[in-house]
Amino acid sequence: MTFSAAFQVKQVVFMQRILKLLLALPLIWFALPALADTNPNADVRIIIDVSGSMKQNDPQNLRSPGLRLLGGLMPGDAESGVWTFARYVNMLVPLQKADDTWRERVQQKSSEIHSHGLFTDIEQALQKATANVKVSDPAKQRSIILLSDGLVDLHQGKASSDQSRQNIINKLLPQIKQKGFRIHTIALSEDADHELLKQLSMATDGWYHQVDNADELERVFLHLFEQATQRDSVPLVDNRFTIDTSVNEMTILVFRENETDVTQLVQPDQKNQSYETHEPSVSWMQEKHFDLITIDQPMSGEWFIDGNIDPDNRVMVLTDLRMETIDLPNNILAGEQFDIVAKLTDHGKQIDRQDFLQLVTAELSTQPLQGEPINNKMTLNNQTATFMANLGKLFDSGQNDIVITAKSDTFERQRRQSVNVVALPFDVTVTQLDVDSRSHRLSMSADASMIDPQSLQISALLSAPDGSEFPYEVLRQSENAWQLTVADLQPETAYQLSLQIRGETPAGRNVFLQPKPIQLLDEAAGASLTITSETPIAAEKVNDEPFEPVIIDPVADEPNAEIPKSTFELSDTVILAIGNAVIVLLLIMGFWFWHRSRRRQLLPGDLL
Repeated sequence: MTFSAAFQVKQVVFMQRILKLLLALPLIWFALPALADTNPNADVRIIIDVSGSMKQNDPQNLRSPGLRLLGGLMPGDAESGVWTFARYVNMLVPLQKADDTWRERVQQKSSEIHSHGLFTDIEQALQKATANVKVSDPAKQRSIILLSDGLVDLHQGKASSDQSRQNIINKLLPQIKQKGFRIHTIALSEDADHELLKQLSMATDGWYHQVDNADELERVFLHLFEQATQRDSVPLVDNRFTIDTSVNEMTILVFRENETDVTQLVQPDQKNQSYETHEPSVSWMQEKHFDLITIDQPMSGEWFIDGNIDPDNRVMVLTDLRMETIDLPNNILAGEQFDIVAKLTDHGKQIDRQDFLQLVTAELSTQPLQGEPINNKMTLNNQTATFMANLGKLFDSGQNDIVITAKSDTFERQRRQSVNVVALPFDVTVTQLDVDSRSHRLSMSADASMIDPQSLQISALLSAPDGSEFPYEVLRQSENAWQLTVADLQPETAYQLSLQIRGETPAGRNVFLQPKPIQLLDEAAGASLTITSETPIAAEKVNDEPFEPVIIDPVADEPNAEIPKSTFELSDTVILAIGNAVIVLLLIMGFWFWHRSRRRQLLPGDLL
């Protein structure tokens, strides 16, 4: 090999290394913002209905222990306040840091929750609870927990009540959303305004709960607390858990099946703690349905809860060794997927020591309400010192609990969040038309709180029993209405109509949906089938490519029909990626020309 060839080989290897480094920089840059502010301080505002109808819907006044539960769990770096409302709004506990003084006030004031109020002024309650906030703040995770059992009902009468309801939807809701609040709502009776409460939640990416029995209220408060805050916890298996030396405080929540059940804690040294006999470092709150125990500087080792094993039991910790994760949307569409990223921090600084991280095992568990959990190992990314996994492919419709666990021989940490999976954000109606030849018409409208109607492209595939297939385009008829008519079908023959839907959520996430195929049966003229968000989706995607429309719906020939334009747009991510690629290419070219000119200036002996 000649000298010049050897030099060229070295130069190529060197450039390859430089290229790998430069290409890695944009990837690292993209990954870091997802965790840049994963743990903003919580701002939780609790609004509780105290109207007279609560005598019937909450006869045991479980709102009081529910509030005490929230107060006991609230992290010390959070801000929180409590308002009650009926005709008037009362600030029960002022908004402030959730320190010991605040918690004591919650315990005292919780006894003042009553069921004697007249009327239900939800508008005024939301206004007063959010009045001190002018703009959103990325450093704060703002949430409202709103509990009501009725309709908007003002003392001025029905007309004023109806106007107030419209003010909430048209004026107040956009303002609250702009301030960065998520509204979690609890409907505590069948008579509540479910449509309004659900709209408040969905529009702000909050949770909506319908509670048919007040006995469920404390558990619902727990779940909404976990949506509103991010507290570190440790895994609890068969009521056993392990505490390490970095834990400064732990809070244990144990639900009791019967009021007379006794809960005890068994320490690593086998000493027992109970409500009746516990050490001064132990704070023990005992309610009818649960025990809430807080212990300063807990002993390290394995602990055991001698009590009822319940899926809602929790062990939350205050520690310098924390696990931080991205904050998922509360409401997602079936078919959406997310890259879950978790990192470990010590005293607020990310741990990047490879010798430490290599000894940590991270696991992602998806737990539907029905069925067994699905567990996946998370992969360590050495460049970003984070654990990563993909989430969403196997989501069931409805509530899914996401649990991330990190373990080593010296510590265990866990984070949990729940997501509400909407199978199909549309109202779909299929009607058999009263015409000479067998025809069916499909009509669709989108839930604008879940998917942007302007972004939608909808295709369909009609499948016959003999295997023949006919692709269609579902055409837009107005701003939020689509229609497709299939005609000249064979009598007494069953067909399948499959939909493919592409669009964006209001937050800008791209989605691709494939609902369960619709069965077209030959029934009497006028027979219709309605499909809502409760309809299950197909388990797996059949094909990611959209159907090519070859048949035009006759409805589109009407003068007022709007035919969607075919446009080609690059996403922001692709544009940024192209920009990064151009920058990298320019850097490489500049370096190459510089290196080439420098080589010309060197003597051959200098290259040896």
